[in-house]
Amino acid sequence: MKSNNLIRLENTIKDIAKDGKMALAYSGGVDSSILLAVARGAGIDVLPLTFDISKAREIPQVRNNAKDRCYHCKKLMMTTFRKEAKEKGYEVLCDGTNTDDRKQYRPGLKALEEEGVRSPIAEAGLTKEQLRTVGRELGLPVADKPSSPCLLTRFPYDTYVSEDMITAVGKAEDIVKEAGFPACRVRVFKDTSKIEVPLAQISDMEKEFDLKNKVLEILKTIGVSEVIVDEKGLRSGTMDE
Repeated sequence: MKSNNLIRLENTIKDIAKDGKMALAYSGGVDSSILLAVARGAGIDVLPLTFDISKAREIPQVRNNAKDRCYHCKKLMMTTFRKEAKEKGYEVLCDGTNTDDRKQYRPGLKALEEEGVRSPIAEAGLTKEQLRTVGRELGLPVADKPSSPCLLTRFPYDTYVSEDMITAVGKAEDIVKEAGFPACRVRVFKDTSKIEVPLAQISDMEKEFDLKNKVLEILKTIGVSEVIVDEKGLRSGTMDE
């Protein structure tokens, strides 16, 4: 028997994609992956669209990590998707925004509105955790995958971010995840880096001297001289604090 959340999401998708077709901004993350599965399970013809994020880094506001960088990135992404979708005969374009996203600082939401992008998960009133529950109901492994926001969020606003900086932080986080901390962030503040893990894992991370040294060795290439554990733990919007 289907849960109310699954039924609500299916009905919302069918109402949005009245012609039985929709294009989807697909990142491979939790939200878009579960939305893709639910839509296809509801009999919708879905066209997943992916985007080379490096193209957005040519935009000055993105490259310099402006506070509204997400708007400019999403604008380019959605205009690109809109054109591709129409060329292939898909009038409806959707994304994986959930209700939690709408409660936080998300300048990219303005770009979605301007481009007429629909957000079935949010329109169905589902939070991130409710969506994960739907994913588990469908037996999707991605339902328990940790969230992984854009790596630009690891740097302070109005900071020039090079490809080398993005690559270094990505490698550092991969090492931390492989060491048994799948939910983590490695933030860079000039010459200091802070590792964020869930509060319950902070004491374990503090003991990982070798791991912190490995992270430091990677980040030395971009000017970091110290790696510490953030005592506030893993959280969203650190750079907005």
